[in-house]
Amino acid sequence: MLYYINGQYVREENAVISFNDSGFLYGDGLFETMRFDKQKIFSFQKHFKRLCYGLKIIDLKINYTKVEILDILENLILKNNIQSGILRLMVTRGKLNGKNYKPGLYVSIKPFYSIPSDPVKVIYLNETNYPIIRFNPAIKSMNYLGNMLAKKDTKSQGAFEPVFYNKDSIITECAIRNIFYIKDNVLHTPQLDLGILGGVMRETIIEIAISLGLEVQERKINLSEINSMDEAFISSTGIGLLTCYWENWKSNYNLSFKIKKELFNRIKSH
Repeated sequence: MLYYINGQYVREENAVISFNDSGFLYGDGLFETMRFDKQKIFSFQKHFKRLCYGLKIIDLKINYTKVEILDILENLILKNNIQSGILRLMVTRGKLNGKNYKPGLYVSIKPFYSIPSDPVKVIYLNETNYPIIRFNPAIKSMNYLGNMLAKKDTKSQGAFEPVFYNKDSIITECAIRNIFYIKDNVLHTPQLDLGILGGVMRETIIEIAISLGLEVQERKINLSEINSMDEAFISSTGIGLLTCYWENWKSNYNLSFKIKKELFNRIKSH
């Protein structure tokens, strides 16, 4: 497998990041995860827009244009001859070079992993028990310690993904995914000003729901509401859309499957 590191395509076993890179030392950087199918990247424009927004927030400038970054990603796909998979683009503040930092640009690639076809179990966790960073506006930073600890605890309890709620019992997001509910033909999802990340798949799913005639409400969802919901699913770039359930609650997922079908039609036809 070939990766991209600061201007060079190198084999995975030779991919080296400096110990003094501030991304490695302090999590000082951003990342984007992008999927590609039939060697075509899905929603690159949206990913690049979010990356630029985040870079502006953390005051980090890179010497790459949008066209250059797209070329790097497409070349990496071709060089590895992978039809469908995941790209991870990482930008760090880099190493201190004299009085200034020299930003780092890293890209990894992997084929698609197996995605569950049946609904997956989620558990609800109080995010105050984990070092979750709620930075508003939300950015896709490289510091996911709290999220990964929650994933570890979730796995030990036989579940697929944690869903967080805050000190006010308001649902926020999953460890690395967004959460949606459907009730009476209305799609509900947590509002962004709770400090959650505006996922690219989240945005696409909202567009699809509207096109299917559903009302969409981005709002504060209380933990006490979840058992009254008709359907639920989680989303991310890697999994697309996965229906989910929790202890003592299940669904027939009728509308969720319609949204999922349209989502994958869009992915395959982009």
